[in-house]
Amino acid sequence: MSEKTSHENFLKSIRPHILMITNHGIHDWQIRSGLTDTGGQNQYVAALSGTLADFGFRVTTYNRGGFPDPMTSEPRTGSRYKDEHQRIVYLEGGGNQFIRKEDLDRRILDEEAAFAEKIMREENLPIDFIISHYWDGALLAGIIIDRMNLKAKHVWVPHSLGALKKDNFKGKPAEIIAPLKFDERIAYEKGLLSGVDAVASTSSDISRHLKESYGREAELFLPPCIETTKFHPIDDVAGITKIYDFLKETDPKTGVNVRGKTCVLEMSRTDRTKRKDVVVRAFAEVLKTNPDIMLLLRINLKSKEVAGEIESLVDSLGIRDNVVYVGMVPDNIMTEIFAISTVYLSPSEMEGFGMSVQEACACRRPVISSDLVPFAVEFLLKDTQEETIDTPDGKVTIRWGAGGAVIPAGKVQGFVHALKTLLDDNARRQEIAKTAYEITIPYFTWPNMTKRLLEEMGMEIPNK
Repeated sequence: MSEKTSHENFLKSIRPHILMITNHGIHDWQIRSGLTDTGGQNQYVAALSGTLADFGFRVTTYNRGGFPDPMTSEPRTGSRYKDEHQRIVYLEGGGNQFIRKEDLDRRILDEEAAFAEKIMREENLPIDFIISHYWDGALLAGIIIDRMNLKAKHVWVPHSLGALKKDNFKGKPAEIIAPLKFDERIAYEKGLLSGVDAVASTSSDISRHLKESYGREAELFLPPCIETTKFHPIDDVAGITKIYDFLKETDPKTGVNVRGKTCVLEMSRTDRTKRKDVVVRAFAEVLKTNPDIMLLLRINLKSKEVAGEIESLVDSLGIRDNVVYVGMVPDNIMTEIFAISTVYLSPSEMEGFGMSVQEACACRRPVISSDLVPFAVEFLLKDTQEETIDTPDGKVTIRWGAGGAVIPAGKVQGFVHALKTLLDDNARRQEIAKTAYEITIPYFTWPNMTKRLLEEMGMEIPNK
């Protein structure tokens, strides 16, 4: 269906109309790796939009535009339709250059709101419900509501909070903290809270900081959820072929060596906070006693500084022959890369929830995570047993939950020990994977969670 036809059908539809606002970053129907401020939140918004469309709504998603695409140089203007029920509209404001989220301010958001108002008055579509994301999305929503005198209920999904990130960065050098503008962000967040009808928390960490630092209880819970068409177990691993072809292409040096090997997987975006160095160091240690294992490590080689550091580390440890650098995995084979992997590692030190860990669990794979991944800490540590080991850096306590293992952030030897344990104990590995899957599915699926949110906000679901 053409963009013109989709647009015409969208405008004349009688479906209830939901306005979604995800303002910063590069929001498209296909989320691309390596773009600044673009990743998990964009995937979340796209999945939520699709779920709402399946429920019988039409969804307009606002994203900041008016500047050239960083990869293609194509102007980010106008609208893009996924189908006749879902579209992204690019709001112009703040000039013709990309602006990172920390540098957005009220003046820029006012300009975007004026642009949105012009579109909304021309189209004259009803707005039945508003869902905003992150502080800038919520503030933009509030400005639009005031300008248009909208009566629709407004739910804010913060994804993170300035106070939470400020806590996570305690002890970091001032030159790292200053550009993140935590205090300015916290002030914006405190100001916008009085204008939202409800806050939908994505983790207990956010709920706790919301209450302790902002004096607000989260009324709703809408964590990142699983698209079960994309993430699910594959029992017949012998029948898998596409992922092997992909790995040969993405890393010709070692991708040809994966078939038949025991694989360890890490799939987060290329960022220092994901601590891929911990994965590499732990894998190198385990490789000494398990010489046939392979590490499938997602790396965006265009992120030259971070990727270069990881490549140098791999080379210095002499493990390049056992490491496959994985690029952006196509959606249609995403579940296959989990299926051919034996253990998933996530030593990340900055997570709003822990989507990659959740995805591994939905594919029935055991997880070893840092203690700064909320999903692992809050949901996988059922029936916890602690194991303390002696390391050259002192004692490290590993928490073994029924659905996964949790290691103190940055403790390489903790990851080494847990990885060795799971690789050597097939029965334990299988039991942890089974429990992790049962914790995740069907509770953490988009239809289940979205239905709960709509019902709690008193929204009628057209396609019951």
